[in-house]
Amino acid sequence: MLNLNQKPEPAPQSDQVIPMASDAEWKVLIFDSFGRDVISSVLRVNDLRENGVTVHMLLKNERQPIPDVPAIYFVEPNSENIRRISEDLSNHLYDSYYINFSSVIPRPLMEELAASTIPSGSSAQIQQVYDQYLNFICTEPNMFSLNDRQSYLALNDPTAPETAIEGSIDKAASALFSVLATMGVIPIIRCPRRGAAEMLAKKLDGRLRDHVMNSRNNLFSDSNTMNFQRPVLVILDRNMDLVPILSHSWTYQALVHDVMDMKLNEIVVQTDENGRTVKKKYDIEAKDFFWNKNASAPFPQVAEEIDSELTKYKKDAAVISQMSGVSSLDDVSQLDFSSGAKHLKTAITALPELTARKATLDMHMNIATGLLQGIKDRQLDTLFQMEESITKQTKANILEAINDPEKKVPEDKMRLFLIYYLSIQEDVSSDVMQEYEDALMKAGCDLAPLRYVKGIRAYTRMTNMTQQPPQSFGRPDYLLNRLGTIGNKLSDHLGSGGLGGGFENLLAGVKNFLPAKKDLPMTRIIESIMEPGGGANETNEDFLYFDPKVSRASNAKMPRTRTPFQEAIVFVVGGGNYVEYQNLNEYAQRQTIKKKITYGSTEVLNPKEFLQQLAALGKEQ
Repeated sequence: MLNLNQKPEPAPQSDQVIPMASDAEWKVLIFDSFGRDVISSVLRVNDLRENGVTVHMLLKNERQPIPDVPAIYFVEPNSENIRRISEDLSNHLYDSYYINFSSVIPRPLMEELAASTIPSGSSAQIQQVYDQYLNFICTEPNMFSLNDRQSYLALNDPTAPETAIEGSIDKAASALFSVLATMGVIPIIRCPRRGAAEMLAKKLDGRLRDHVMNSRNNLFSDSNTMNFQRPVLVILDRNMDLVPILSHSWTYQALVHDVMDMKLNEIVVQTDENGRTVKKKYDIEAKDFFWNKNASAPFPQVAEEIDSELTKYKKDAAVISQMSGVSSLDDVSQLDFSSGAKHLKTAITALPELTARKATLDMHMNIATGLLQGIKDRQLDTLFQMEESITKQTKANILEAINDPEKKVPEDKMRLFLIYYLSIQEDVSSDVMQEYEDALMKAGCDLAPLRYVKGIRAYTRMTNMTQQPPQSFGRPDYLLNRLGTIGNKLSDHLGSGGLGGGFENLLAGVKNFLPAKKDLPMTRIIESIMEPGGGANETNEDFLYFDPKVSRASNAKMPRTRTPFQEAIVFVVGGGNYVEYQNLNEYAQRQTIKKKITYGSTEVLNPKEFLQQLAALGKEQ
């Protein structure tokens, strides 16, 4: 799209002449807010510049004419965007227009765009109009979301009109169609009976079947046609399991999402500088080696990895400094290279990589320090421990945690109790529930989420999704002391520009404080579908089965495939989270023959955001 919908030229070889910047065609990029989110999740400003984009602006903002350059538009197909594009054409803001819609533009809107060009005579300036099928957002190589805010609330609100729910399902079906078109696959579709998951599966199945059988331009013409090569798409409802999206995690990525403000791979870290709070923004890039390696690692292991990478960096920096004869890398750029000494050239060649590595490590040092402060302030280590063994907790344990004044965030206490309530098998008497509610109210909790979850528990009886027996952990106070040691070492590193001493004996006594290896209910469902010959086939038999490549009549008579799937796409209606994403990846990677699982959801929610949607639903009861 950024190359005017032409395949970019291959990168020049080392012996080829690289074209001058003046020979490139410079472009302007115009997007709406959704288009901005799609692009910013995968590209940075430097990436845009490498593709000839010198200016990027929001469609809704006032813009000055740039008459000599082509403009690339990437917007949603709606009336407001059509109106703004028409105004740009009438005002002749740009030389030519390459209009890209994130999803299929309806015929009435296309006619509206065409009619708007007649008065100004600007139709000849429109060079292209493309449906890009990009109405979804990718934040990870194997993770996507529809960025459909408040989706759980919209689909579960008892006061919502039927048309609103159908609109949400239509939007999700359109976006999932785009995901599959981008991947170039037509999967087998599986889903539970009833609810939003079945509605979406039927809608998507119909859309895929109609496209394959009736479209002149088949988007899937190059996809695999053999059944055993096709992936399975499993559509699940968020109400299947609420525990993971409420839980306190202990892995790096999930902790960052819970403790910090993280949106579309941008992390905001709050630090205290000279007595005032300062917000620093960090972008997680695809080439971030530390994030790619440690995103799913437990926090103590991340601290150990930071120390290891810093030690490695110091050794490499020392080698370069010694080769160039300077005392610090900061002095390398001041060297005289006229002598042409080979070792000096080697030093200057290695400098950019070392500088980038140091910046990455310093960024993660700041993030880890901010996480540690959040862990200590909210006692997240204690909460995580309790939730790991939630079915073993007693009424006294739960009440003690709720009444603990050191646990200062009411939402954390509500999350702990909701997880306990959803996980235990026995019913809670009205007298005992009143005791819990009184304690929660005294702790400053809003009881609206609990009111809604009571109805969910009564309906779904999620007792079959209780966690496995817990591992043994050390005492919380001792573990918190070890976390204090991590904090001191992190501070030492930061105080010396990220190049401080090692974490000697840092993890002594902390390695026990690692998450128990267990599959979440979602992962067990996916395993039973991907491995139909295994022991747990109840889910596989009970889930509905759709094959969009055959007619509806044939679909009902066709025997279901019993071939194991090597690839799955898991989609959660109502919101997803990094805890489930990481658990699915762990399952895929530990198989003898590695499987590929792509995880998607209507939106990626942190526990606080999901609790707010539960509260909104609870207040309507």
